[in-house]
Amino acid sequence: MSALTLRAARADEHAALTAIAMQAKAHWGYAQADLVRWRADLTVTGASIAALPTVLAERDGMVLGFFQLRLDAAGADLEHLWVQPDQIGQGIGRALLMRALDEIAEAGHGTLHIDADPHAERFYRACGALRVGVVAAPIEGEPQRVRPQMTLSALRHDAAPAPSR
Repeated sequence: MSALTLRAARADEHAALTAIAMQAKAHWGYAQADLVRWRADLTVTGASIAALPTVLAERDGMVLGFFQLRLDAAGADLEHLWVQPDQIGQGIGRALLMRALDEIAEAGHGTLHIDADPHAERFYRACGALRVGVVAAPIEGEPQRVRPQMTLSALRHDAAPAPSR
């Protein structure tokens, strides 16, 4: 197996990145109706790739995951961080998140804001993120569902513990 490569995404890769986001979200067992409702939020466009820092992870020419950031005067937000479901637990998400922290630090931001899927909270905590709040996000069958609001310091990411496997 060759090494994992992280590189800037190209605008023409938007469909592949959207497919990864949709597959990764579906991996958590959400109802089809929820996935349809969230499609716009999970869609990556050529324009968003051109406007926002977007980095993908690939191995042997296969795109395995990606992140996209929103950087502005208000701060740094993680718009997307998705990994192919069959690649979860292989360190790809961590590599992408650490690269995202490098990107925000280079842009002069010290903290990454994460609006996390509830299933991803454990991963972000393992990478050193802190839960700072929640947003109500009910779905059918889970009226009390919330999305954790998290922060991760770009200044201390090198010291974050390795995620458990």
